[in-house]
Amino acid sequence: MDSGWARAAHAPSLAEDMAIPSSSGAPLSVGTRVFHNRFGEGVVRAVEGTEDDARAQVAFTRHGTKWLALSVAKLTVVE
Repeated sequence: MDSGWARAAHAPSLAEDMAIPSSSGAPLSVGTRVFHNRFGEGVVRAVEGTEDDARAQVAFTRHGTKWLALSVAKLTVVE
């Protein structure tokens, strides 16, 4: 019998100091300001996963907080 606890032990964890490349190649980490074509500007609140499974939680000014799959969402780092 498979328990949910066993699956959770292998799930990627949130990492506040983790950096994942954005679509432009610039690293995304907590606190990075980004731009999304639909949601506008926001700030990265969390990142997790690796490669095709990487995602970021971004707090957008006008659209609230969203989890975005980085393989799909095209985020540009705002300097």
